Amino acid sequence: IRPSASDMNRAKIIALGVLERDINEDAMLTWSYPAISQTTGQVLVSRSGLDDKKLMDAYRWSKLGNTWHYMMTTPIKDNKHPRVNAVCIVCLSEQFNPEKFKALLMVLLKMYKSEPSGTPLLKAYLTLFRTAEVGGWSDSKFDNRRALIAGSIKTVVKTFGQSCALLWSAMLLKKRIFVYAESVAELLPVVRVLPLFGSWHRQDWGLLRPFVGLTAPELKDLTNASVYVAGCTDSRCSSKTDYFDLFVDVTSAKITIPEHAKVGMAVTAFHKSLANTIVKAADKESDQGIIKVIALKTKELIAVVKQVQAKSTSAPAGMERFLADVAVAEGLTS
Repeated sequence: IRPSASDMNRAKIIALGVLERDINEDAMLTWSYPAISQTTGQVLVSRSGLDDKKLMDAYRWSKLGNTWHYMMTTPIKDNKHPRVNAVCIVCLSEQFNPEKFKALLMVLLKMYKSEPSGTPLLKAYLTLFRTAEVGGWSDSKFDNRRALIAGSIKTVVKTFGQSCALLWSAMLLKKRIFVYAESVAELLPVVRVLPLFGSWHRQDWGLLRPFVGLTAPELKDLTNASVYVAGCTDSRCSSKTDYFDLFVDVTSAKITIPEHAKVGMAVTAFHKSLANTIVKAADKESDQGIIKVIALKTKELIAVVKQVQAKSTSAPAGMERFLADVAVAEGLTS
């Protein structure tokens, strides 16, 4: 039976890759199909965790340009790979769904361990391209829409309290956000839920750069993106103030605004009221309940912006600048 056109690469997989760390502690891209560029390969190596001498099994994901990178890293101790002490299996895709690709990478990792060559993964890629199924994994078992609400917004609200209004404002106004945490495990759950603050109506998770380093290609990618939420575990990122309008420190539970962004991120009475509403919702609502509360408040504010733009009402005192900035972010200016 020939696969239908809708089945052909339904998972939008761009490439598979293998990063290996050898017994000399050198890490590199050793196999990919289709070919992964040298620049992308270097970024993948830097993000893989293979430089960690105390490496444990780890799953992480991020983005470069328009491509999502999903990575499963683990130590290797077997006779089939005698010169390799750690490996990272990589899947590049157009789609955002961390849970879906984690399940796929677990299947691909078993295939890699079964034979010391790229043959099993090449066969897997070709099978995935044709049928979107391999080794018991099926794309049809996963809903990409659910990936947008899979994180815990309640946890983030509990962490930052009243300051969550700054997260909402930054997302609504399309500001550049840097998120810092000491570990990737601490970082990723926070980054993935930030679009739920103030920009749920846009459904744009493509602005996320969940885990980045401070290498030239990665910083260039941020510059090209212009609007983003970038996660980082390198404490030096706090000094890169040219790259953010809001700095979120997960480890210390603090949010700061650099000097150049303070006017555009000014807090109004609406922000304070919204912060109280969100914090109260976190005490009694589920994650989905909190999402609905924030989405409703955002919708109400945008309705006010539209009225002001249509000159059917005047901006509330002290909110003129903020509403004008929202109008620009929403494309409501004439």
